[in-house]
Amino acid sequence: MLEVFLGGYMFHPAALDYSGDTCQNNCAYCFANINKEFRTGNLQGAINAFYKSEPKTYRDMLLSMGYPILVSNRSDPFTVKNQRDSIALFTHLAERKGGVFIQTKTGPGMDECLDLMGDRRDVVVYITVTTIKDDIAKIVEPNAPPPSARLATAKRLHKAGYLVLIAVNPCSEAWMPRDDLETLCKALKKEGMNHVCIEMLDIKRKRLSLLGEKRVKRMGAAIGMLGDRNRLYVRECTEYLVYQGFDVAKKGMPFKTELFVHMKDRLGTTMPVMQDFVNHCFDKYGTSGAVLSYPEWESIMARDGIMLKTIKQNNIRDYLLRSGFASWKDNQEVHSHKEFLRIVWNDPRHRISVQNHSLFRVIGKDKKPTLDEDGNVQFYFSGQPYFGKKKEVIEV
Repeated sequence: MLEVFLGGYMFHPAALDYSGDTCQNNCAYCFANINKEFRTGNLQGAINAFYKSEPKTYRDMLLSMGYPILVSNRSDPFTVKNQRDSIALFTHLAERKGGVFIQTKTGPGMDECLDLMGDRRDVVVYITVTTIKDDIAKIVEPNAPPPSARLATAKRLHKAGYLVLIAVNPCSEAWMPRDDLETLCKALKKEGMNHVCIEMLDIKRKRLSLLGEKRVKRMGAAIGMLGDRNRLYVRECTEYLVYQGFDVAKKGMPFKTELFVHMKDRLGTTMPVMQDFVNHCFDKYGTSGAVLSYPEWESIMARDGIMLKTIKQNNIRDYLLRSGFASWKDNQEVHSHKEFLRIVWNDPRHRISVQNHSLFRVIGKDKKPTLDEDGNVQFYFSGQPYFGKKKEVIEV
């Protein structure tokens, strides 16, 4: 199914997502089938969307403007079940303008799809490596190619000129202990590969019962490391990767990174990401400290493309629905990304709010934000993250 990539807003440069049938890799930690065990792709619907003569929906507009497509966020495109549809899809992707972001553990059909793209290099390949040990992967990700094979494919594609991201996602100390992470990093450096994505294993304990006893058992020691322990471990791993000179992507990234810059260079017209603003702040202010106002945020995040357009339908508000129901409910009329950016800046009730990023602290007094003449909050940026459990306003 080809959809607007609602869950990727402010973090992923792709605007659209195509997900096929339910993945056969049977990963114990899979988020995509916790609430919906079986998914069915709609290949014909996606292909039809490519050839609409006049864009009628927000999705159509993104397609016509050449925004990149993620293949895919909810199922691996390169499994036995999905390979034929993926090859058919790439036959048409090769003919349209706009980059392709491939998210996979590798597998059947991958080489055929890349061959269809020919000499185009507006393709980014994200390969998940949850562990470097094949025996652990056989338990946790039993039907996926072993990590040794994935890394071999990653090295081959890197040498062929593709931008390849190695994704330790999800990262758990049970599967990727520090020694193994260091071994992986040395292997990547040896090959000249410098781009790593890392995210914590984020399954709330109350949702574990939805996974089923067998899946929980396959996750093994990772279950006992959920929550604060895993959060701290991933934070330490992120710092290690940064200090080793890797370009790193992580939600809430508290460091400057060029990874998204390199992705955008390949993918062409892309959605803005929070890291754009983070990089801007580090470039302009370093660690000297600065007060940030809304116009500066808008000038960085709404420079071109879809961000400057008024949308006839109210589709943009759907991004809020994915990140915070209360905020969605209170903002019934949002018809441009600029309007939405103001909500992202001012409303702390959704996950993608600037106020929830560790690098930005709201300026205020007596626990209340101080608003500017246009009713917007202001932030203080010092280049130093704040990881306190309760992030209250500060006086400057």
